[in-house]
Amino acid sequence: MNDEAGVPRRAVAWVLVVTASLRLIHLYFAIRSPLTYQPGPDEAYYIAFGRDVASGTGGMQPMFGFMDPFYGYLVGAVLRLTGSLFPIYLLQIALDTGTAYGVYRIASALGRHRTGVVAASLYACTGTAIAYTAAILKPTCDVAFVTWWSVLLLRLVREPTPRQWLLFGAYCGFGVAIRSNLLLMTPLAVAVVFACSADARRRWLPGAAALVVGLAVPLAMLAARNHAISGNWSPLPTNGGVVLHQLYNEDNPQSRSGVPRFVGRYAAPFDIWRGYAHEAERRAGHALRPHEVSAYWQHEALGYLAAHPAQSMANGIRKLREFSAYPEVPNTRSYGDERRFSPVLSVLPLPFGWLFALGFPGLALWLRRDRRALALWAPVAMGLATIAVFFAEDRFRFDFIGPFILGSAYWLVALVDEFRARHIARLAGAVAISAALGAWTIVQAHQLIPPFPSDWQRITWGYIRSGRNGDAQRELDRVERATPDATGVHELRGFIALRNGQPEVAAAHLERALAQRPDVATTWQNYSLAAERLGDTRTALAAAQRAEVLDPTAEAAVRVGDLQAALGRVDDARASWRGALARSPSPATVADIRQRLTPMAAAQDDTLRHPTPSN
Repeated sequence: MNDEAGVPRRAVAWVLVVTASLRLIHLYFAIRSPLTYQPGPDEAYYIAFGRDVASGTGGMQPMFGFMDPFYGYLVGAVLRLTGSLFPIYLLQIALDTGTAYGVYRIASALGRHRTGVVAASLYACTGTAIAYTAAILKPTCDVAFVTWWSVLLLRLVREPTPRQWLLFGAYCGFGVAIRSNLLLMTPLAVAVVFACSADARRRWLPGAAALVVGLAVPLAMLAARNHAISGNWSPLPTNGGVVLHQLYNEDNPQSRSGVPRFVGRYAAPFDIWRGYAHEAERRAGHALRPHEVSAYWQHEALGYLAAHPAQSMANGIRKLREFSAYPEVPNTRSYGDERRFSPVLSVLPLPFGWLFALGFPGLALWLRRDRRALALWAPVAMGLATIAVFFAEDRFRFDFIGPFILGSAYWLVALVDEFRARHIARLAGAVAISAALGAWTIVQAHQLIPPFPSDWQRITWGYIRSGRNGDAQRELDRVERATPDATGVHELRGFIALRNGQPEVAAAHLERALAQRPDVATTWQNYSLAAERLGDTRTALAAAQRAEVLDPTAEAAVRVGDLQAALGRVDDARASWRGALARSPSPATVADIRQRLTPMAAAQDDTLRHPTPSN
């Protein structure tokens, strides 16, 4: 296959214009989508992290040591400078447009300029890349890091000087702050450079020393942050042992995404951390630091792996098969729901099936012709190792989509060249390879990936949060027509009725919701509010106490105390308020509690707060 020595700059420029334009058009629809108004679990975590940073406290609470910190600080910086989340979307669009250019630069560094333009064009039209730019999530940063990692690695192969090693090491260390599994990229980089550069092998000692120095600086900064939070000198977040145990425990023999029973039904990072920390401390019989919680669950998970090696290996193979299937498996956001509200995504095909069918043979052919293509295989190796151990879900697969984009472009250009050269037999063989891989990805989807229903509860909450109660009611009507008495519908209708000042209607719906699902604290809390507004304070108190048992927060204890005070049970109220102080309340809640504990407050009805409905 022959490639041009170069391509017109305007071709690259037009591709970048199209890249940015598609993302801006999608953003126009995304900011009107209900999904934007109801953040997913990880989005809510990073928004809370960012707000903590913007407030001046620096994201130094133990809960913010649970996940990789870079994106939280990025959100915090934007909030501090602008007071809004909207610029995050514009920043991610700019970053993703830069990723398209980075894809072009990788191919150009390998002498394939025409392939680079095709690859950048494919990336411009990749639906998952477009969708992530309008989410408060870090995959846009992840894929940008991996893309420019390959660009810098190819420069290092060409010039393995100590200065290049030093800068590359610093870049690899920075990646650990984005996602901790990117630490694997450092040994992979060393292997690629030594395989492709005789000069690097001859002068390995200065290069290795420079790499270690460059890597040490960002890792030391991360370790110092973690030590300030929890006394642990590790550069990695405290979620490693917890995530490992989520997948490897007696209650999860298939190693599926989920949480154990002691966490409950919620899968938000805050809930996962709180549940795991509480259970570890219960078993240990004393308080534990965050890194000690992680170490405990890591020990438990490794013990399970050692006891079930064959089963764990089979699960890893299944996850790799799931990786090769074309559907996008939802994690924090559902790509299917994204397509429903974005005309841009709705007209684009699901990307990974054809990227898999074209990308794998393209990467293999490229490596056969140029050993430097190992710079593309290294991220694939990192991604496959991560998926085999952890998850095969969409945003983890997206992290290394760049090599599949480049492999697909290389394969397409090769097919065109074979067609022009009238090499019909070779062309037919190449098409047959892609057809077989396409059939494989379809078969894996049908065998392993169940259909994913719409996350209608998130959509409805999004409509409610954006003030579109009529759209929320229509969404619930649609769900009830399809699934009468669907779990969650009455909970939402009760919430809307409370917001509309209809406590009788709310109470009726919430009673039905509790009959379906009595383990949801927010439903009990809302039922308590409805009962209070109907004048039934005793029922309101009983419901609030049930909510506190299910979700023992400071705010829940304050609510119980308020209702006890309203019934004249002053001593009980004071006990509840004092108990709330022991539950790490927010500064605003602390001030409210102290006000209630003044001599006058417990005896005055006007101190009783009237909180808004919970969601």
